[in-house]
Amino acid sequence: MRGSAGASREFALAPSAQGATLGPGFHTAALSSSCVLRPGERLTSERVVNQTGAQVTSALHFAYENWKSRGQSDEAIQSFFRNVWDDYLRRVGAYSLPEGARFRQIHEGHGTFIQPEERSFVAPEAIRGTCLVGEPEELVAQIRAMEAAGIKETVIEPPADFQHEVYRDFAELVMPAFR
Repeated sequence: MRGSAGASREFALAPSAQGATLGPGFHTAALSSSCVLRPGERLTSERVVNQTGAQVTSALHFAYENWKSRGQSDEAIQSFFRNVWDDYLRRVGAYSLPEGARFRQIHEGHGTFIQPEERSFVAPEAIRGTCLVGEPEELVAQIRAMEAAGIKETVIEPPADFQHEVYRDFAELVMPAFR
């Protein structure tokens, strides 16, 4: 899956490296967080960062692990993380645990909260690249694009402290379009 800004987000289900393809009965799901933007609200607002930050940093942690497993190839870094990548590498390099145990520090808070020191990595392009975010009609368009690409389920997993608001906004402002 590859994300880009707003409703123009593109999704593709890629065949495996061995050339096999996935049949139409294969269940595909996308895990994300969501934030329903208020009119005129910016991606840098405290509320948006709070509601999406845990997902963004979880994706950043995964990107690091993927980058490392692929021989530190810069081709493995998604475009929406490139502007924070060097700073993130410095952060990981400064961890107190030895490299073989750093995963415990890398993945702390994974999906449930933002490590305070990682808040600066929750940039607008990373939010757009990893989360469902926009005004209600934009979110509907993003979900319909995912469906057209073959994704059958969208799992919204907001940070623990903001679940109530995220689920309420999504249920009241986005879900009616799918009833």
